[in-house]
Amino acid sequence: MALEQDIGALIASTNQLTAVVDNKAQALDKQMAALDARVAKKEQDVDKFLQEALPETRYVQDIFIGGSKDYLYPVWWTFPANAHGVGKLTVSREYHWNGGVGERPLNTSSVHQAALLLELEGNACQWSGDANFMNIKRFSERYTNTASHVHFMMQCKAEKVDPNRDLYGGGADGSVGPWSYISSGLYLRGGGLKYRITKNWKGDVNYFDGSSMERKSIYEYNVPNATSTVRWFVEPIPFTERKAPIANTIPYVNHPYTPPATA
Repeated sequence: MALEQDIGALIASTNQLTAVVDNKAQALDKQMAALDARVAKKEQDVDKFLQEALPETRYVQDIFIGGSKDYLYPVWWTFPANAHGVGKLTVSREYHWNGGVGERPLNTSSVHQAALLLELEGNACQWSGDANFMNIKRFSERYTNTASHVHFMMQCKAEKVDPNRDLYGGGADGSVGPWSYISSGLYLRGGGLKYRITKNWKGDVNYFDGSSMERKSIYEYNVPNATSTVRWFVEPIPFTERKAPIANTIPYVNHPYTPPATA
């Protein structure tokens, strides 16, 4: 009888010990779960901090446009689509660039040549099914004019690839106009000037370096069995035909733009 009582007591003690261990394990599990949640929250906080602290990647391309200061030379690109977000592109130059004694293409008596800051935002192209826009956020020129014909639809010329079909879009009269459905762009003054292109997407812009006046094709549309056809092309234009950016393309009405006097 005593042995049975001892065994019973041992079993009871074992059960109590098991219950204590189970309770401790449950408490430990809760503590570990709380710790895991705190670690996950800290990781989220760190990721958020890094996203906010790290600057947006910028891609810089310096271009040099030679040729003549009496001509404007084409520069064109296509903004990224919706999946990328808003495309940002800045065309700039500091006032003293190309102001060395042996340079000075615009003003031979001063280091002050031309300052330019043109900041654009845009998305896709006219042919895309995405947002399709371009806005001028900021535009400043000093000492002389350098930028012209800024447009979401690159200002170019158009011609038929197949003379037996209709011309797609405008430009039948051979004029320079916003005809390109595939590119955005502008014209920059030549003569020996450096410009900096800063973007938030990969890839270089296309441009004339001033070494030739021969035209360049932007795009050809000549699909078999289509009723229309077109070739969009660009070439330098005289500086006397310069067109300042249109003020109503600036989205911030509290910062009106007044074009500087023509140099």
